[in-house]
Amino acid sequence: MSHISIFSASIGNGHNEASSALKEQFELQGFDVSIIDTFYSIHPFLHKLFLEGYLNMLRFTPRLWGKLYKYSGKYSWFLLMDQLGSVFSEQLYQMIERNQTTMMISTHPFVTGFLVALKKKKKLSIPLYTVITDLGLHPAYARPEIDGYFTASPEIEEFAKKHNIPIQQCFCTGIPIKAVPDTTIPRQQLREELQLSPSVKTVVITGGGLGLSKYVEIINQLEQLKEPIQVICMTGTNRKIGQQIDRVKSKHCIRVIPYTEHFTRYIRASDVIISKPGGLTMSEALACETPVIICDSVPGHEEENADFLEKCGTAVKVEFAKEMVDVLDRIFDDKVYYASLVSNAKKLKKPDAAQRIIQAIDMLEASKKEG
Repeated sequence: MSHISIFSASIGNGHNEASSALKEQFELQGFDVSIIDTFYSIHPFLHKLFLEGYLNMLRFTPRLWGKLYKYSGKYSWFLLMDQLGSVFSEQLYQMIERNQTTMMISTHPFVTGFLVALKKKKKLSIPLYTVITDLGLHPAYARPEIDGYFTASPEIEEFAKKHNIPIQQCFCTGIPIKAVPDTTIPRQQLREELQLSPSVKTVVITGGGLGLSKYVEIINQLEQLKEPIQVICMTGTNRKIGQQIDRVKSKHCIRVIPYTEHFTRYIRASDVIISKPGGLTMSEALACETPVIICDSVPGHEEENADFLEKCGTAVKVEFAKEMVDVLDRIFDDKVYYASLVSNAKKLKKPDAAQRIIQAIDMLEASKKEG
């Protein structure tokens, strides 16, 4: 029996969530699937090195990360990841041998570099598919060892032509997410089910799975709103920030929700989400048809996400927390404007991305057999 190994990385929660959504759909169709937390599985120290290096760069030198992102595409610095990956090829090879892997799927670009190095070093014919979990397209994604590309970007055809990727390998599927609430159910009904006040305007603040957002600063700015609202702070695994929020005094009803499997229920129950523009969170917001206020974008990949969503008319970017009040006032008061944000989300959303990816893989594998 064939075995599918999905290679993820616990650097942010989105890659793991996308992997889990794919695994769920594959298993519904009877496939044998495992998710490998790649860097941790190679060695916990390697995982710690990547995670702490990434978080410290975002915390202390975010512009440096943006420059690395930009210039790595221009000067192919990303190939350094291949060289590092080749050092660990034997460990990766043992993993796929143990699992009797017949197909590899990557949901993180660093991991893709490692798997590309593995295929080259071991001369593997096992197909490698990459799921791009951001809305932009970076030159690092274009690799001859990859058998199929799955993205939310409608610009994939232009990207393929520019980087000499066979167009038949490229699919605008969306980013895989788990099931979202039925959007025909009124937000007020979901609020009631979540033990929220159904008639009060509701805002979700989130910073992804790691809870990386300026929650307290945002809440303080929301004090300028004329009427009290409900503010739901989705803090992920960040316990420290939850404790800080609990100490905030506000005229609004503040509710802290740590990591939960019902994340999308809270998004759908809310009138608007205030968030960093992580690819998975943005895909979930689109699927829930909830307008987005984007703040604290990580330079580089998240800035590309933010630009894409604002251009599509589903989100509004703000540079500082103090700008949010004017934007929220318009979202709450201008029904035509609010309806346009929702309508544009409906056009862009792809809640069935996981199914689309599996269908595309089936087609690619079938064409190989025919060929």
